[in-house]
Amino acid sequence: MSSGGRRRVALLPSEPLRPQMAGIGIRYLELARRLPGHGLDVVLLTSGEVSEVPQTGLPEGAIRPFEAGRLKEILADCDVAVAQGQLANDLLYEVPDLPSVVDLYDPFLVENFAYLGSLGLDPYRNDHATWIHQMSRGDLFLCSCEEQRQYYLGFLTAVGRINPHLLERDPDAADLIRVVPFGVPDRLPDHEPYLPPAPPGRKRLLFGGLYDWYDPWPVLEAMEACRDEPWSLLLIRNPNPGTPQTLFTEVETWCRRRGLWGESVEVLDWVPGARRYDLLRDVDLMVATHRASLETRLSLRTRFLDALAAGCPVVTTEGGAMSRLLQQHGAGWVVPEGRADAVAGAFREILQGAAEEGGTAEGDAEVEARRAAGGRLLADFTWDRVLAPLVEFCRDPAVEPTKAQFASRPATAAPPDPFLFRLKRKARRLLGAT
Repeated sequence: MSSGGRRRVALLPSEPLRPQMAGIGIRYLELARRLPGHGLDVVLLTSGEVSEVPQTGLPEGAIRPFEAGRLKEILADCDVAVAQGQLANDLLYEVPDLPSVVDLYDPFLVENFAYLGSLGLDPYRNDHATWIHQMSRGDLFLCSCEEQRQYYLGFLTAVGRINPHLLERDPDAADLIRVVPFGVPDRLPDHEPYLPPAPPGRKRLLFGGLYDWYDPWPVLEAMEACRDEPWSLLLIRNPNPGTPQTLFTEVETWCRRRGLWGESVEVLDWVPGARRYDLLRDVDLMVATHRASLETRLSLRTRFLDALAAGCPVVTTEGGAMSRLLQQHGAGWVVPEGRADAVAGAFREILQGAAEEGGTAEGDAEVEARRAAGGRLLADFTWDRVLAPLVEFCRDPAVEPTKAQFASRPATAAPPDPFLFRLKRKARRLLGAT
C-alpha cells in the first residue's frame, strides 16, 4: 500500500505499450490513466521499452519493465494486480499470494483457432493450458459482455471455481467474474485531421485491421458492384510481423485481379492509438463484417465503440454482442451474413445522407437518428462507468477463499499435427532462420 493509504494496483498487459497499439494496449493505457482518479495508485508494466510508453500522467517510477522471474520483486509494493494474456501466467506463477485479476476481455483461445492452417495446434495447446492455469488461480475475472460471461462461467465450472461454497455466498458468481468492457471518453480530443482531405465528392469507408476471423468478402463484392461510385475502402496493415496475414494476402490478390487495389481499395499503415478518433472523424463510415462463429458471438468489437464515440456511422453483420447492441438501440446498420447487396444498400443509405450534393433530407435524418442512438448506447460505456466493478475490487482486494479447496487443473489434450504439416513448418523455420 502506498504511503497515503491508497491501494496500489499493478497492470500487466500482454501487448507492449507504444504509440502504435491494438485494443489491449489502448485498454491498459486507459486503465493507467483513469484508475488514479478513483483513489488508486498504479504501477504499469510493459514488455516493450519503457521509453516508448505514451504519456500516462503517472509519477516517476510507476512505469516499469516486465521481467520474467523478477515479478515478486518488481511488484513488492503492490496490493493487487490486473493481468492479461500470457503475462497473467507469469504473475500467477511468480506471485501466487498477491490478489490477482485476470482480464479475459480478449478471448484469444477462440480467436487463434483461425490460424490452425498456418500455425497448427501449438496455439491451441498453449492457449488452452493458459486458460486452465489462469482460471484455476485468479481471484477475479473480467470479461467484455454478457455473452462472454456466460461462456466463461462454463469454463470456470469445469475447473472447480464455480462450486457449492462459492455460490452459497455469491449465488450468481457476481464477485468472481464481472463485465468490464472497453470504455469511451466523456469528451473526445479536438479533431486534428489524420488523413489528407478527400477529393471533392469522394467518400472514404474504413474497415480497419483485417484479422483472419473477419469476413471482408461481402464488402469487397459491394465495392466491385459499385465501382462507379466515388468510394474508397481503407484497410489497415497489421504492424506485427509475427501475426499471420493469410486473409490480408487473399484480399490483396483478389483486389489486384479486379483492378481495385490502390484504386477503390487502399491500405494505410497502423494508426497510432492516440489518433484513432481523428481517423474515424476523417472517414464517412466504418464497416466490418463477419461470419457466424464462436469468435463473433464472444467479441465486443472495440472499433465500433470508438466509431460511435466519433459519430461515425457503422455497418456490420448480424450476430455477436456488438450487433445485438446496435440493433437494440437502432444505432447502426446490421445486415444479413454474406449479403453484398445489403452491404451496398447500407452504404448508399449512409452516403446519400452524407452527400454534399444530391442527398436527401430523409437520408440525412436517418443517419442523424442513428448517430443520436449511438450516443445513447455509449452512456453505458463511459470509462468511469465500466471501471466501477474493477475499482470496487481493487479498493478491497482479497484472495478468493474457495479456490484452494476446489480448483483443479485438467491436462490439455490435442492430437499431433499431421507429419507433412510438421515437416513444412520445420522447413519454414529453418528458412526463416537463415
